[in-house]
Amino acid sequence: MRSILIALMWMAVFYIGACVVVGAVAGAIAGANDPEYASAVGARAGESAVFAARPYLLLGALLIGVVGAWLRILPGTRTKTSSVTTKSQS
Repeated sequence: MRSILIALMWMAVFYIGACVVVGAVAGAIAGANDPEYASAVGARAGESAVFAARPYLLLGALLIGVVGAWLRILPGTRTKTSSVTTKSQS
């Protein structure tokens, strides 16, 4: 149960991160093409790009979160190892 919750948490992190990246790239490209109205055009282009790519971003984030938790490569999903140290004889 714990790994499922952690996988969902990572899915949300990956989804938000991907939305930010897609929106920023689309906004920067649109703003560079029309410098006079860069802020308004960039915001509109970023919103449109994220809205169009939303299903793919969500599916990708879900896939990365589930597979990463299943393979135990994401932080919080790794099994704890015992930290028993042995004393070496000198």
